[in-house]
Order: sequence, then structure tokens, then C-alpha cells
Amino acid sequence: MNPAAEPATRRQYPRWLAPTGLVLLAIAASISGIANQFAQDDFAIIWKNQAVHHLGHALRFFAEPYWPKPFTPDLYRPLALLSYAVQWAGGGGGALTFRIVSYLLYAVTCLAMFRVARLTLPLAAAFGAAALFAVHPVHVEAVAVAVNQGELWVGLLSCIAVFRYVTARRAGGALSIKTTLGIGALYLVGCFFKENALVLPGLLAAAELFLVPEGEPLRVRVRQVRFLYLFLVMLAIAFLSVRTAVLGGSVRGTAIAEALAPQGVWGRLLTMLTVVPEWVRLLLWPAHLQGDYSPQEIPGQNTWITADTLGALLLVAAVIAAVAARRRAPAITFGLAWMAVALFPVHNVLVPTGIVLAERTLLLPSIGAMIALGGLGALLVERESAIRPWLAVLTSLLLILGVYRSTTRHPVWSDQFNYWYMTANYDAPNSYRAHHALAEMYVLARADGRAEQEFRLSIALAPPYVSTVYLDYANRLRLKGFCYPAVDLYRKSLAISTNNQPVRASLVACLIYLGMYQEARREIAIGRASGEEPATWHMLGQTADSALKAGAAVGSVHLTLPSDTTNALKTGITP
Repeated sequence: MNPAAEPATRRQYPRWLAPTGLVLLAIAASISGIANQFAQDDFAIIWKNQAVHHLGHALRFFAEPYWPKPFTPDLYRPLALLSYAVQWAGGGGGALTFRIVSYLLYAVTCLAMFRVARLTLPLAAAFGAAALFAVHPVHVEAVAVAVNQGELWVGLLSCIAVFRYVTARRAGGALSIKTTLGIGALYLVGCFFKENALVLPGLLAAAELFLVPEGEPLRVRVRQVRFLYLFLVMLAIAFLSVRTAVLGGSVRGTAIAEALAPQGVWGRLLTMLTVVPEWVRLLLWPAHLQGDYSPQEIPGQNTWITADTLGALLLVAAVIAAVAARRRAPAITFGLAWMAVALFPVHNVLVPTGIVLAERTLLLPSIGAMIALGGLGALLVERESAIRPWLAVLTSLLLILGVYRSTTRHPVWSDQFNYWYMTANYDAPNSYRAHHALAEMYVLARADGRAEQEFRLSIALAPPYVSTVYLDYANRLRLKGFCYPAVDLYRKSLAISTNNQPVRASLVACLIYLGMYQEARREIAIGRASGEEPATWHMLGQTADSALKAGAAVGSVHLTLPSDTTNALKTGITP
């Protein structure tokens, strides 16, 4: 299936036709979200983040974490932050600019993916693969949410790098300094947009093994490319060193997903085997999509279940297919290898990450999946040419379905309330996080009854080691003057997170309000022993002692704490 061997009679269409068609398909699949506002993480990282509202802050992005204060300083993506600042300035802070940039990035990524597919597939098969990529519904999350533009940048830059690499290698001889530096630059830029760009050397290795002709001995091929790979390793080490330093010495750079946090390697392996069928479903038939996969949508596993067997069988089948297609249909092998490399950052077995599954992370793996499908189609046509019209009909039907599903999915992110309402009630009803977030939305809307219902659902669905569901509900109750139920919730939160002193401070505020001064003093003593914010605990102690000495009546002593007690001790507590 060498694309160069296509008969000249089949090359009868203008060269601009295929790229134009791909751009139109990408826009058609996305345009229904053009009026969407900021949603999901856009609020914290763009809309509320003053740093990206001023271009004068640009250079500081390289010395700061991705997540702004008061959030935990997680992740390191300076070019992503810089791009948000440019878009904010260019569009006056409007969401429309981010939508347009995302759509353009997506369209260009589709074109770059098409060029990679053409390295190993005939024109018709490559176009079919790229067209399916352009309308793939699993990409909606990466395109609809502004902060997910990093996925698009990594996909685009990876495709460009692989295309340049294969083109240079097929020309023969060692890679030139210009090519090496160019690929290195693409690699470093991709890493600064999102960390999963680190897998590029693996993608290049897959291209070397399955797309570059085997005309020379292995030792010669290694000698021709070794400088590039050494250069990329050096860049990766440099990037990770800077990232670790900026994140205060944290190599992982993010919290561990709830389903993975209490597990060892074996438990993570069992959990991720249950995710494999979900990966396959989302890449091949993404009829159902959801914005959150937190427990109990995908619970952590400690025992082997049926889903683990299915996941293991799918992995074995993928390996067998890759080996069987190695000679006859290298596009299939290359596509499967690309998928494996692209999924490695979120495999979670050796190194757990902050997610068990997220649809945005499947954009890069889907490039390989669509190339493998294109390789399968080309192989079927090669064996039986009469099947060509039927494949064309099937592809057309899939394109129509893809556009339809994508256009109905984009409006889910129309605004923050709609996103969480749809997620909690339709897409992921077993997600404690979705119900928790929807409760907060109802609080803002002053729909207290609905908020309480969602808080209770969130508590019922949350894993036993998640404390925030108790904390946030308790805060809402305390601010409304309902300290009796709030005390019980604060204690449950502390039972899970015993060293969370801001939660303890909130508990003290309620205990003092309820006239439980001796109990408040015991909690204050624990807070003082922690060594955190001694002035705050001293103030609380004085308040409790004064109230006890004066015999203050229940409800007569009020303490005002920030509604978000996650940062309470840092912002202070005033009587």
C-alpha cells in the first residue's frame, strides 16, 4: 500500500479539493458551539485569572504554575497561558475569540493529520481517515473548551514533526542539522503547551519502524538518527527540570485522581484495564459522551472483574493485529503504535495522573486510530476492489453521523450551568463531582432546595476518601446560620483529612456560635499544634476564652470566615 504507487489515472482531482473538504468538515462539526461562553476550567484559568488579562505578565508565565492561586500549584504550560493572554487581549476578553482560534487550530490539525496519513495511505484512504478525524465526536471536549487548546497544539505539532521526520528519512542519509533543530523546536514548543507532547520521540520511533523503508542495516539507521533522539532526550530532561523547579520540586506536578489515589500498582492496573474498553468505544463508536468520569462512573478496582478480562483481550487483539499487518498493511501497525504511544501519558499504572479518563486526552491517540482504520480500508480494497463503493457509502454515512453527534454535543458547553446540568443529569449521573459542581451552580442561582439536593447526592456518590463534598456543603450551611448540621459535616471532612486546618477553623467558628466553647478550645489547641498561622489560632483562642468567661449566650458570637475555607487560614478570620 505505497501511496507513491497509485495509478496516475486516479489523481484526477484538484490538489486543493481534499484540504478544502477537510477544513469544511472540521468547521461543520464545530460551528454549533460558536456562541458558547466560558465553561468548566475556563473560569479558573482564563476568566478569573488576572494574569492572563494582561500581556505585560507574559514572561512570568515561564516561572509560574499553570493553575493560579488559590488553587494548588499544579501543571506547567507557559505557552498555553501566553496564548490565552494574546486571545484575551485580541478579543477584549470575549469567549468568541477563543472559539474561533480553537476552530482554526482544529482545522489546521486535520490538514496536518491528512499529510501524515498520506505518508502511508493512498489518497482516498488518507482522505477518508482524515475526514473521520475531522468530524470525530470525541474531539468536541478538546475544541469546545478554551483551556483544552493545548491538545490541539500538541496534535498539530506532533503531526508536523512526524511528517518532516519521515520525509527527511525517506530522502536517505543522516538527518541534517536543520531538520534536527526544527524537530527539536517543535518538540519544545509542544511541551510548553502541554506535557503530553513529551511522547513525540515515541511517535518518531514508530514512524522509523513502520514508515521508513528498511533498505539499510539497523546499525546504520540508528547511527543516522541517534543525534536527533539524544537531542530530544536532552530537551525533555531540561523541560522536566524547569517544570519540577517551578512546581516546587514536584515531579508529578498534579494531584492523583480519586479512583487511583488509594491504590498501588496492581489496583491501578485493574482499574485501567476497565478503561481500555472505554477507550475503544470512544475511538470507534462515540455515541455516548460525558464530561466527567470520576467515581462512581469509573470506580477504582482491587479485584479482577469482567471488564478487566475484556480490556486484556482488547490489548492482546491490538498487538496481534499490529504484528499481522506489519508487512501487508503497515499503516495499521503504525496507527496502532501511534495510539499506544499517545495513550502512554494517561496509562496511570506506573505513574498515576490526575485523571482516569478524559475525552480531551483522546485527540492525539485518535490520529493513530483513524490512520489504522484507513489502513484497514485500503487493505480491503486491495484484496477486493468491488468493495470500494460500499466503503465509500459507509464512510459517507459515518461522516454524517459524526457531524450530527458533534454538532449536538458542542452546545453542552454553552455555559457553566448548562454543562454541569447536562453532565449530572444525563451524561454522568453517577459522578459525585458533577452533582457537587451543580450544587454550587444552584447556590449561585439562589435555588437553595435544589442545591441541598445536589449536595446530598454528591455526598452519597463520593468515595469514602473524598472530603471536599462534606466541606463545601458545611460551608453553605454555616453561612446560612445552620451550624448544627454543619458541625457534623466538618467532623466528617476532618475524619478524612485530619490535617486540614482551614476545615478545623470553620468547625471552630460553628462551635463558638453554638456556645460549645470548651470543645472549640480543644480544636483550637490542635490547630495551634499544627504550627500553621499562629496569629489566626491565637485570635480564635482569645474569642473562645472571652466568650466562655463572659458566659456568652448561644448564637451571640459570630465569626465571619471566607466562603471558601480551602484558603481560610491564608486570608485570615475576623471576628
